Amino acid sequence: MNTIITQDRQAMASSVPRLDTAGIAALLGVTREHATDRITKRPDFPKPYINVSRRLRFWRASEVQAWLHKK
Repeated sequence: MNTIITQDRQAMASSVPRLDTAGIAALLGVTREHATDRITKRPDFPKPYINVSRRLRFWRASEVQAWLHKK
């Protein structure tokens, strides 16, 4: 049963529109380094919903868009 739950979670996670730091940078028109070092560390920026590793994280595109429209 755990295998089925894990597969369901992976399928759901892969179907959610998501952005990495390169995608965030492209959306905002800044460099990836700027997005990594400054934007994603802001206290008002959404928290990543997937932490693959210390260096690879993903944010929900809808949350990033909502944050952008608040600005």
